[in-house]
Amino acid sequence: MKRISAITLIFAMLLSACDIIDEPYMNKPINGGQTGETVQKVLLEEFTGHKCPNCPEGAATAEQLKQAYGNKFIIIAYHAGFFARTYNDFPEDYRTVVGNELNSNFNVQNYPAGVINRTEFNSSLVMGNTSWPSATAEIIDNEPRLHLTIEHTFTSGNLSVTVNAKALSDIEPLKTCVFITEDGLISPQLTPSGTEENYEHNHVFRMSLNGTWGTQTFAEGATVGQEESITVQGAIDADWNPNNLKIVCFAYNPETGEIIQVEKKSL
Repeated sequence: MKRISAITLIFAMLLSACDIIDEPYMNKPINGGQTGETVQKVLLEEFTGHKCPNCPEGAATAEQLKQAYGNKFIIIAYHAGFFARTYNDFPEDYRTVVGNELNSNFNVQNYPAGVINRTEFNSSLVMGNTSWPSATAEIIDNEPRLHLTIEHTFTSGNLSVTVNAKALSDIEPLKTCVFITEDGLISPQLTPSGTEENYEHNHVFRMSLNGTWGTQTFAEGATVGQEESITVQGAIDADWNPNNLKIVCFAYNPETGEIIQVEKKSL
């Protein structure tokens, strides 16, 4: 394992090494790699709130990592906890049942906070944004154990998503979650210098198509080359902008909590 302490060094090295592919992707199955190969991807689950003055700094760290790693780095931002409550001057409610449950499950106490692939770094599962770059660098070049692809149909507000999983090594029983996020939400955000009225909230968790903890996949485990698919459905809120929605699916070990692989696709 490798650890790089200087954030600027991480970004400089990665920007010179990574090919970044811009979205949107074509509306067809996508593979895990940027050039056809399967690569390990990393999920940042960010916990934030519009009344948290330090949270824009966390969002900036997340975006820097996304720029550095390209589509190998995926973000979900849960608005949960004390700072996500609504007020007259902060009327938008981005809280969800799933986000609140995860916030409680991970026992998030300080914001911004993040979980990287639900994997401990320096003996901590939940960490502040200054630790996200090093935690990501430690695992992002791991050999991938799972290949995920996403297919979907979206008709008259109804979304159906099929996630195809293929074991690249012998693998333990997994669960797979299918979450929906939205970019480009404009509403007030508290910052260290005051309230920014037209702040852009991105990667905002909107809903899960299969609950907080997902659907069983490879119930008995899997051997190399074994494949399995799950299909889930749900109705998309008419107030959400389909052009800004993303499907984020991830498979994790329910015994350890570790995310094995994650994938994203535009709606």
